[in-house]
Amino acid sequence: MGMAQYSRVWEQVKRNRNAYIFIAPFYVMFLLFMLFPILFSLYLSFLQWNGIMAPRFVGLENYVNALTDENFHGAVVNTFVFTVLTVTFATLVGLGLAIFLNSVRFMKRFYRGVFFIPSVVSLVVVSLLWKLMLNSEVGLVNEVIHSMGQTIGHYTGHIPEWTQRKFQFIDHPNQWVPLLTITGVNLWAVVGFNTVIYLAGLQSIPANLYEVSRLDGATPLQNLRYITIPLLRPTTFFVILITTIDALQVFVQPQVMNRDNESTMTIVYYLFRNAFEFYKMGYASAIAYMLFALTVGISLVIRHTLGRRTRLAAVE
Repeated sequence: MGMAQYSRVWEQVKRNRNAYIFIAPFYVMFLLFMLFPILFSLYLSFLQWNGIMAPRFVGLENYVNALTDENFHGAVVNTFVFTVLTVTFATLVGLGLAIFLNSVRFMKRFYRGVFFIPSVVSLVVVSLLWKLMLNSEVGLVNEVIHSMGQTIGHYTGHIPEWTQRKFQFIDHPNQWVPLLTITGVNLWAVVGFNTVIYLAGLQSIPANLYEVSRLDGATPLQNLRYITIPLLRPTTFFVILITTIDALQVFVQPQVMNRDNESTMTIVYYLFRNAFEFYKMGYASAIAYMLFALTVGISLVIRHTLGRRTRLAAVE
């Protein structure tokens, strides 16, 4: 670049200096709180450091340790199970609710608000609420079951034995019950968002397609199979991708509802404990980048499969 080009660039900067001053805070914040932590975390992943003592370079040792760490393996399995269940049911239930809301004639806004409210409530609040309701000693769910037993006994003279048990959801000895419980709580929180996205997709489908199919004698099930689902492929691709990325980063629910329990240990929660409880900053940073690689890999697979089908459908 010659001097003349430098002069033109500098003149342009001077002319737009007010604009640069206004956008400067964003870039300063981005550099300080986004780019620097990302690069520093990558640097830490090659070190052994507890946050106080002098760091020691260990190369790829943190990554090798993660690959041989049984606790990390368990966290990966829990995260995968949580992700598969969340994505599957959040997508199907979200689509079903969206179809229902799209067909409702009265109080549409009320129903949409009811289903969407859980999505805007803080996950900490949601987790604490469900933790209290699912408590095996004084939880609302167990109290309702016991009340049902008393009501049945009042009319039949016999109280079912199962209604007198203390159902353990979060503290159940079987390792899968707490994980499934937390997955259900997460579904309650995220389904509303997927419902709204699907509802927007349904409203973008031309109504005349359904009119033509109705004149041809198509059933509602055939409309769903040959019109609704194919035209919702871009929406489904977006919903699955966003839900997958969000589920892989689950942290609040296991940390709040079932703290320090191995049965609900997820990758991000394990990362958090290593960084802020065990002070293994380098190891935690390595786990973070392994999670990043895992998320990118799964996202590329989803894009290659669902995204390719979506593009082919658009061409057809």
